[in-house]
Amino acid sequence: MPHLLASESDFFTRMEEFGFFDGAEKKLPDEFSLVYEIARVLEDGEHSLTERLAPVLWLLPDENAPKQKNEKEIIPHLPAAEEYEAYLIDSYRDIARIYPHQFLLPDEVFYQRLAERSLWMPKPKAPNNYRYSSESSNFAPDSRKQKVYILFDSSRSMQEHYRIHLAKAIAYFFLRRNARELGVVFFRTFDHEIGSLHIANDIGSYRELIGNMMRLDALGRGTALEKALETAINDIRAYAHMAEAEILVITDGAAHINIEKIHGMLGENIRINTVKIGDASISPSPNFLRDYISSGNNEETKTLRAMQERVRDIERQLHSLKTESRRSALQSELKYNASYLAQETEKLAKKLGETYGREIESLSDIFIAIEDIEPEKLFSIQGERLEELKELTAEILEVMRNEPTIEYAKRAATLEEHLDVLLEHRAVNDAELSAQAKELKELLEKILKQAVDGLSASIDISEEDRRGIVKLLGKSASGGLKRLKLSQLLRWIIRRIKRAYILWKQHRKRRRTPRNDAKR
Repeated sequence: MPHLLASESDFFTRMEEFGFFDGAEKKLPDEFSLVYEIARVLEDGEHSLTERLAPVLWLLPDENAPKQKNEKEIIPHLPAAEEYEAYLIDSYRDIARIYPHQFLLPDEVFYQRLAERSLWMPKPKAPNNYRYSSESSNFAPDSRKQKVYILFDSSRSMQEHYRIHLAKAIAYFFLRRNARELGVVFFRTFDHEIGSLHIANDIGSYRELIGNMMRLDALGRGTALEKALETAINDIRAYAHMAEAEILVITDGAAHINIEKIHGMLGENIRINTVKIGDASISPSPNFLRDYISSGNNEETKTLRAMQERVRDIERQLHSLKTESRRSALQSELKYNASYLAQETEKLAKKLGETYGREIESLSDIFIAIEDIEPEKLFSIQGERLEELKELTAEILEVMRNEPTIEYAKRAATLEEHLDVLLEHRAVNDAELSAQAKELKELLEKILKQAVDGLSASIDISEEDRRGIVKLLGKSASGGLKRLKLSQLLRWIIRRIKRAYILWKQHRKRRRTPRNDAKR
């Protein structure tokens, strides 16, 4: 029987696009399906979160994008056209359309050029339309198109407040909405180290990039943002087709950056756009403050260095001084200078603290700071969507009861994990759906337990598929299903060896049979 909801469901389509059905050997992040719900929110052009992120989510106007007020530059006295080029006049009648600056020529020169028809005028030309050689609705690289370099923060703090889920949804939404306009996509993660470079330059690598991004975990320490920017700029310089690329930084951290150094590396053609999640901030460390004072060239640092030298000079005098009367005067002077130096240093630290760790703001053409999300407030499933979710769950349950297959088992595991996340965050409050989710979990665990214990299961499930479904179930899977016993693992390995040996013997027998027939 056809299962239209399961085959056409936006949820399953998106999960497949995220790559969560592939690569069973890879670990899935906790609450991975939450990215789907955030992406749904971003698709609502009227949502406040989408409006905040609009400047970086859309490269070109989109019918669903929040409407922005754009100022149009109007050029008078020119006929309407897409593009113009300079041409020589064809007749004296074109004199009204020539470039105005030519009227400043001396009369003799002007009339001579008019007679020779060597005056210049703008003339409309047909625009250049670059068409795609394949599906225009998919990722279609082209050297003339937009290029983007994504720097994705994978530091441990991204696990807090579902920041990494929001970051994945933002990056996915950006890539998906601008897929037709992106010529090449470069992608790196960064924490205390810089991740390996992923390049998407065709549909296959584009999908692979999205799958790899969705499976990311935030485990690293630190936020080496300056090093990440240096690496990205050097990559852009190294690849000629990445000229004039835009860097999109998605991070939750505050990190100090040497503005002069990075600004000099950027040049005039490379732009930075940044999305900062959360309200993390840092203060200048004592070592940074000391180095800043010792190497600064402004009047403030020069004055502080002079004061430091004066304090050291007084201390040297006190160390070698023998007369008690002079010592008392120097001690008073030392106390005053040391106190004044401490006050001025504190003022400088406070001043630096206003911008310290926020240098990325001044380096970015577009900088957007957004608050941490609260799933209980962000998601609310009710009405028509709730009924659709219940119908989809009911259909999956019917399949798993009557005609289960491994593919539907994977879908069921993914749906069960998603329902578990929604119920946990109180995004949905429905007794019928809760009961469906419970039954779905029990059905899956029964099938998996049969496969682990070697009993006759309702479906033929391989060890790889079993591990994949356990990963899809995530934390909702019971403890006994998350790991094979050593004895069971050995039995599985022995079965694989025996099967390989039997296949080898059969293959060898087939190869020897023609020679025996030839002898007869």
